[in-house]
Amino acid sequence: MPRAETTQHLVDLGFNGLEAEVYAFLLREAPATGYRVARAIGKPAANTYKAIEALVEKGAALVDEGESRRYRAVRPEELLSRLERSFHEKRSRALAALRKVNRESVDDRVYQLRSAEQVLERARRMLARARRVALLDLFPGVADALRPEIAAAAARGVAVAVKAYRPLALRGATVVVHAGEPDIVARWPGEWLNAVVDGSEHLLALLAPGGKAVHHAIWSGGAYVSWVYHCALVSEIFFAEIETKIAEGAPAVALKKTLSSYRRHMASDAPGYRTLVARFAVGEEEQEKKKNNKKSEGGRPS
Repeated sequence: MPRAETTQHLVDLGFNGLEAEVYAFLLREAPATGYRVARAIGKPAANTYKAIEALVEKGAALVDEGESRRYRAVRPEELLSRLERSFHEKRSRALAALRKVNRESVDDRVYQLRSAEQVLERARRMLARARRVALLDLFPGVADALRPEIAAAAARGVAVAVKAYRPLALRGATVVVHAGEPDIVARWPGEWLNAVVDGSEHLLALLAPGGKAVHHAIWSGGAYVSWVYHCALVSEIFFAEIETKIAEGAPAVALKKTLSSYRRHMASDAPGYRTLVARFAVGEEEQEKKKNNKKSEGGRPS
């Protein structure tokens, strides 16, 4: 691996450029004095010693406290394990602190997502939050990327239904393979990832071929639009299944079974629907109270 690529990986982990260069040198040439390191990498001695001490503080280097201080890099496996533990500890502390200041509020806005990584992470978090029902319309690449999270949601008892475009084995989930799969996948300039969870939040995304960039992606926690999309997607998924079964000559009993599954995934008790009804019911109650107050004060209701 080229040295520049090696040091870049370290920079990605939070080292600065000089620290990364010093660490990589110590892996190759340890033990070494600070003076020798500075000469070898062609950097000022003062800066090099500062970088070495930073590595020692980070647990990335060891120092021999003899007459001539010599340094050795900590083995990569040990360093990365420590960094991973440190990250998880910091993550837990940050999450606890952020939860204290986070304030949930009604938000019907539609937000754009700019990167494929952001799209996939949002989809994963949606599936992790799912309590009642999750509906997904997925091209093959994104279906593979989300397979663990889909399976985990189904294992928790979430009613999961997936419209797929090639055979997809997902235990506990209803998977409907679109009859026109080869033609549709070949026709589209990328992969789509459409999902709605609990009728309360939805994600619509078209990723570039290979799933590395975004053509278009939006997410919203808007209650009304999310529930409307929930109704549309569940109908589309089970229409595709019924269409396939009819084409295969399935008996009436099989069609009734599909209809029963449709009702389960329609989930009229989904959190999003309950929130939607409660939200606007409260609004009507408040308006009625205002009218009654004005009447009691002798005013005219608006």
